[in-house]
Amino acid sequence: MATEEISFLNESDSYCVCFIDMIGSTKVISRIATVPEKIRNYYSIFLNSMSAIIKKHGGIIIKNIGDSLIFYFPKTSDSTNRSAFWNVIDCCVTMMAAYRFVNLEMSKMGLPPVNYRISADYGKAIIAKSASSLTYDLFGPVLDVCSKINSKAPPNGMVIGNDLYQVFKSFFLTSSTSSSADDYNFKMIEEHSIVGSKQSYPLYSVTSKYTNYNTSTTTTIQHTDSENMLKLQKEKQEKERDQLSQQQENKSKNNILLIDDEPDIVFTYKSILNEEGYNVHAFTDPRQALRHFSQLDPLYYKLILLDVRMPNANGFQLYYKFKAMNPNVKIIFVTALDVMGEELASMLPGFSAEHDLIKKPLNKDQYINKIKSVLSI
Repeated sequence: MATEEISFLNESDSYCVCFIDMIGSTKVISRIATVPEKIRNYYSIFLNSMSAIIKKHGGIIIKNIGDSLIFYFPKTSDSTNRSAFWNVIDCCVTMMAAYRFVNLEMSKMGLPPVNYRISADYGKAIIAKSASSLTYDLFGPVLDVCSKINSKAPPNGMVIGNDLYQVFKSFFLTSSTSSSADDYNFKMIEEHSIVGSKQSYPLYSVTSKYTNYNTSTTTTIQHTDSENMLKLQKEKQEKERDQLSQQQENKSKNNILLIDDEPDIVFTYKSILNEEGYNVHAFTDPRQALRHFSQLDPLYYKLILLDVRMPNANGFQLYYKFKAMNPNVKIIFVTALDVMGEELASMLPGFSAEHDLIKKPLNKDQYINKIKSVLSI
């Protein structure tokens, strides 16, 4: 008897499903179609960056459809699991915050900027597994709804459906609501008519209350000489980076932000840096540090020292959010894990273990020399 090619792992559970789609990628590709390597880089920079964020937040990618990704979060099968649902929103907000970072990488390689939309919803779905490839797939109406509402998201922003919003609303109405609720804004944008449904379906935009990434505009793609346009665009971006860098140099001076969840380590690191004349603000709570950073001039800090493994928000998640507010701020990861350098290099384009990583435990002289070396670049 032949083995079934596809096996279904559940009868039907509800999950949070998300869809991220590049805007106007076909037009962009038509301009660089004569250079296959540029096409590969254009897609790989974006898709690899987003895939790393998804996986770091516990999401599973179901499909890669050229210029889009469909993914879901297994732990959301339990509708009372607050942390799982806030993790979904944090994942999507991190992807939004990655906008500047991703496009800086595009600029470095002479590629046009990328714009994208994110949508998410909650509903019934069936998980299937392929016996030959060991890959997973997802079937159910929630996938269809999620893809259809994607066009309603603002450029480089996100929209969620009413079914997902109702889950978050149930969290708001309880006295023990997670503090994560304080981090985000939910706003109804319209009632969308889903094909095949007689009733309209409310949609909501989601934004961070303290990460001021730009989601209001999309970069216009002109049908002119592509090489000239890319050259002018690159020159403009380089000029803006140089101006921002000079402003940062003038304003940040010796200001350092230190984030580590262990109070003893924070005290030791801060004391060492203070002795060297640096002005250090230290936090053991990563969310408080992010709020603090967002309330200041984004150029105030020249360097951020960031622990990798922390509760509430790890260093990887914070990286994109800090970069969204100031793409030129220098960030050094601090970790005791030997393999972390390889992991970060696989997730962050341009990451260098030599310059961007400090390993615990630290020798005082090595620590100071690393800080001075990075700040001198």
